[in-house]
Amino acid sequence: MKIFSLILDHPKKTVLSICIITILFCISIFDLSYDFTIEQLFAKDKQETEEYFDFQNEFSREDNVFLLVHKNPVTLNNKFLDSLSVIVGQMKASGFFIESVSLADIKRDEKNSSNDSGFDHISSRLLNMFSKDSLHGAIWLTLKDNYNTFSKRADVIKFLKNTTSRYNWDWTFSGLPVVRNTYVDYMIQDNIKFIPPVALILVISLALLFRNWVFVVLPLVTVLITAIWILGMMSITGKGLNVMTYMVPTLLFIIGVSDSIHFLSRLNIYLDKNIDIKQALKLSMNDMGVALFLTSLTTAIGFLALLYSSIAIVQEFGIFIASGVFIAYILTLTFIPSMIMILKNALISNVNNKEINRIKLLKGFSSLVKRKPKQVIFISILFTSIFFVGASKVTTGSSLLSDLHPKSSLYIDLKNVEHWFGGILPMEIIIEKDDAIDLPMHNSMIMGHIKDFQSQLNRMFPESNWISIQRVLEEVLYEIDPDEKFPPDQETLDQINMITQDQTQTLINFDENKIRISGMLPDLSSDELDEARDSIMSYAKKNFPDWLSVVITGTMPVALNTNDYLVLDLFSGFGLAFIFISIIMGLLFLSFRVGLISMLPNLIPIVFAAGYLGFMGIPIRPPIAITFSICLGIAVDDSLHFLFRFWQEKKKNSDMEIAISNTIETTGLAMLTSTIVLVSGFMVITVSNFIPTSQFGIISAITLTVAFITDVTLLPALLYIFPFKMSKKHK
Repeated sequence: MKIFSLILDHPKKTVLSICIITILFCISIFDLSYDFTIEQLFAKDKQETEEYFDFQNEFSREDNVFLLVHKNPVTLNNKFLDSLSVIVGQMKASGFFIESVSLADIKRDEKNSSNDSGFDHISSRLLNMFSKDSLHGAIWLTLKDNYNTFSKRADVIKFLKNTTSRYNWDWTFSGLPVVRNTYVDYMIQDNIKFIPPVALILVISLALLFRNWVFVVLPLVTVLITAIWILGMMSITGKGLNVMTYMVPTLLFIIGVSDSIHFLSRLNIYLDKNIDIKQALKLSMNDMGVALFLTSLTTAIGFLALLYSSIAIVQEFGIFIASGVFIAYILTLTFIPSMIMILKNALISNVNNKEINRIKLLKGFSSLVKRKPKQVIFISILFTSIFFVGASKVTTGSSLLSDLHPKSSLYIDLKNVEHWFGGILPMEIIIEKDDAIDLPMHNSMIMGHIKDFQSQLNRMFPESNWISIQRVLEEVLYEIDPDEKFPPDQETLDQINMITQDQTQTLINFDENKIRISGMLPDLSSDELDEARDSIMSYAKKNFPDWLSVVITGTMPVALNTNDYLVLDLFSGFGLAFIFISIIMGLLFLSFRVGLISMLPNLIPIVFAAGYLGFMGIPIRPPIAITFSICLGIAVDDSLHFLFRFWQEKKKNSDMEIAISNTIETTGLAMLTSTIVLVSGFMVITVSNFIPTSQFGIISAITLTVAFITDVTLLPALLYIFPFKMSKKHK
């Protein structure tokens, strides 16, 4: 109370202090960095991740290939090939690319077929340059490493589009550089289009609840300041925005307003009794201080459960959102009361008279629970059982294209390229020789094994294309002697290897004990990838000598594996969050029974959400798995507010019916409003360019809606059926 009095006695100083801090954080935001590299999502302590980075250290990158597709004329005439040569020449002259391969190289090969210079372009026959129907051609461009960042890739993409726009050849852009930058563009677009409708929803909801511009503006300013502080902290700590934290501002706008709604609702109750504003504020701060702290704590625990993940940026996401929740709590009890003291002349106290109709809606719940508590419990158990069946059908799995809406331009382009050329997602297979074996990697026996191995890969992925040192050597051998079978004698192989060293330097490591087989695969689910990996490893084990080992890596395999690991981590985090929150509830109310009663209404919404996923056939992916911990933390807030208010009513009146009815009709209004705000905010997210983000919004909305219903029906019904007496400690 002394702290609250100090704040209310010096409102201008409090606001000034908050403004100064906010300005400082605003300045720091200008230095906010961003890094949207997918490697940040790779679990650092996993063997697959270590193998991937080892691969990048020993070989060139595999995520730096552009694939530009153009529509071919009916016949590949010289005029067309000359124009293509000009286009490719401009691309090579830009300085962005290490190499290029296109249909123009075929013409160049023909010109140089009489001498060894033709070998410089041998890769033109190793890459798919014709679509299966021959109606489309491909330009393969390998980006230089120093240009493989978001901002520089954007410049490269702009250059390519400007260059190709001069030729009306129906161009399609793909490859991981394009995919990565488009993903980031979608993320930026999401933030731009989310904030305005979320803010509008907040304005409408607050206006309908309070009918006073002061009570509308202050919560909005509070969440805005919260977002600024968090973004400033991110900048100061050097974390910046990434593929996880880009959603932080939007989520804080949705979540951070809940404390303001509950605080101002309580303030309205006192103002309606014609209590002096300062005194009403002091009483509201005293009533809600502990309750808001505990609800902030449970919400924060839901986000801090993400610390269980082994991925750093997921942990950072949890920490920053949890921090934002507590900042919103602090600002609710400092900034809002201080501003009300400053703007008290603009305050209209008699607001609750306009809320009578909305309270009547809550009286329906109160009447139902009072008359039929056992039936309420039975119906809750029945529906939970039904959705539990759906929850048992939930699966895990993900793929690259499953993250995109089928109508998005990127999805359509990638599907088209996949149909025309077999795939655009890289997979790398590393074959390593035991150092104790004194044989060169281009040994005739090893090349024979690799040739058979690639034949197996072609059978597994008939529409994909694989490049290795073996294929280069085989193509050169064909140029020299079309009738010679591969592998030839060792002397011939040694000669060919000498000729092609420039072409194979990215296919063999410096120590010459590892070779890579690079493939472009169609979009695979994590389950399909696991099956393919098992088949590849099984073949190698049966057919390779013991001194040849195989490692499967690449951006796509590691990313899909990481998704599966992350889902398991997040579910473990949810379990820990549930245990911690249950312990807090039990300790808070000094009763194991009350703690259990309070958690049941919050476990049921999770079952409903999981059941929805199962019935709809939606696999659990990381964004969805995150939802469960987050929504648990948020959903418990209403239970806490309900029980706090219930206990306050019990102090005034020992009658159970009166206490429950008053709780539903007073605190229930704030619960309803905050639920509407949260659900509406999460529904805005459903229009995201990314399906997982959209599903995150849907699952959150379902969970929080069911949580509100159970809190105003099942929770009071349990209190009726399992009554308890308040001890002196409780009081």
